[in-house]
Amino acid sequence: MSEKQRYTAQRTDVEQAQAGPVKIRFTESGNKEGFLELWLDYEKAETPTRAYFADYVSVVKGRADVTLIFGRLIPGSSDLRSQVEISFPRDSFVSQLWRSTRDMHEGLKDSARIHPLEPLERVALSNMVHTSRANNVFIALMGEEAICDFYYIAPSELQFVRMGRRHTVTLEPIIRISLPAPLVLEFLNQCEQIISQIPEAEGILKRGEDARQ
Repeated sequence: MSEKQRYTAQRTDVEQAQAGPVKIRFTESGNKEGFLELWLDYEKAETPTRAYFADYVSVVKGRADVTLIFGRLIPGSSDLRSQVEISFPRDSFVSQLWRSTRDMHEGLKDSARIHPLEPLERVALSNMVHTSRANNVFIALMGEEAICDFYYIAPSELQFVRMGRRHTVTLEPIIRISLPAPLVLEFLNQCEQIISQIPEAEGILKRGEDARQ
């Protein structure tokens, strides 16, 4: 699966053709600003070695980012045994995670096989927390099973390519979250609520659409 992503960058004409999962191009926009275009081929990406199974999810808007919380409930209770928190930049949350999952989200909503999970009340968060930073995610579904593979591209990777000092961009594997397919629907429904709370979301999406044209 390939994802094409765009972010604003300094004005430049540089194009880099690369092997591996990431291809990058900087294009001039003519208004003292340019577009940084990324093509991600997750088939070529390294699979994260860290893995976690979740049966709980929460999406929280913070001051400067969006935190994705995945947890494992103690069986028969609403208390979390452990949890993983993944900090996602707002721009990437909108332009990568949200935009790339629109077809999947609508398909889950319309699926006769996927039913919303019973709501949980007064969930007690765990003291056992692992925190990571990510700005890309690949989500795959197969029947009742799903995975979310999280990756990170450091700003320095893009800067070095733009300067011509490197010709490849490292897509760092962070963690694989395995979860039931109905929880993906719950996750994306929560993401939809967060999108409505991000004032710049419409502008980020429009910027991406303008870059395609």
